[in-house]
Amino acid sequence: LKDFFDSQGIPERLVNVSFSGQSVIMRYVVLPQMTSLELKSTMQFEARQHIPFPLDETILDCAILKEKIDNNKMLVVLAAIKKTALDERITLIDKAGLSVKIIDVDCFCLANVFAHACPSLHDTADTAKARTIALLNIGARYTNMAIMEDDCLRFSRDIAFGGQEQALPGLASEINSSFDYFENQNGKPIEKIYISGGASLDADIAGSLSRYLNISASHFEVFSGLKVDPSLNQEEFKPKSGLFAIALGLALR
Repeated sequence: LKDFFDSQGIPERLVNVSFSGQSVIMRYVVLPQMTSLELKSTMQFEARQHIPFPLDETILDCAILKEKIDNNKMLVVLAAIKKTALDERITLIDKAGLSVKIIDVDCFCLANVFAHACPSLHDTADTAKARTIALLNIGARYTNMAIMEDDCLRFSRDIAFGGQEQALPGLASEINSSFDYFENQNGKPIEKIYISGGASLDADIAGSLSRYLNISASHFEVFSGLKVDPSLNQEEFKPKSGLFAIALGLALR
C-alpha cells in the first residue's frame, strides 16, 4: 500500500476502511421515536440487549434508518466491532504510512453503492417493480448481504460461504434462511437479487443462484450512474467492476 501511494503520487493519506465477518455484529431494532442525540445517549443500554459481545471489548455506533414507521416508532441499526480487530487494522494502516478517517461495515458500503446507483437502475422496467431487493457481494470465502426495502437498508448479514463452486449449495441455503427470516419479520418476500464481488466474474453464478433460490438474480452494475475516466480501458475494466463494490461504498463516504 505504501509503495502504491508513493508510485502514484497520491498526497492524501487519510483512508476509509471497512470490516466484515465474525468481528462485526449488526442488529436492526425498532425503538420509540427520538432524536439522534437521544439515541446516542441510550445506545449502551440498547446494546446490552442486542449485542452478544462484552461491551468493554467493543466499539459501538448506531444510526436511524427510518424515522417514522408504525405507532411512533423508528428503525435503528446498531453496529459493534471488536476492539482487537480494529486495533490490528489500524496498526496495519499506520505501517503503510496512512491514517484512518472513517470506519465502516462492508454491508453498509454495499447499501451505499446501491443507494447511489438505484436512480439509474430504476430506469429499467424489471427493477422498478422490485421494491424489496437483496444485494450479495460474493467473495471466495465470505458473502456480504444487504436487503433494501424501498431503497432503505432493512437487514444485513455476513455469510461464511463464498462463490467457490463446491460451496454454492451451502451459500444458497444460508441465503435462503436469511430471506425466510426477513420475510417472517417484515412480511415481504425478496423480489430481486443483485450480485457483485469476485465471484460475480463467473458468468453463470447469477443463473445458478436463480435456480437454487427461485428468484431472479443478475449482476449489479456497481458504477451505474458514475462518470468514468475516459482513459480507462473499458473492455478490461467493465467486466471486473463488481470487484469494487465495497471500495466504492467507502469512497462515496
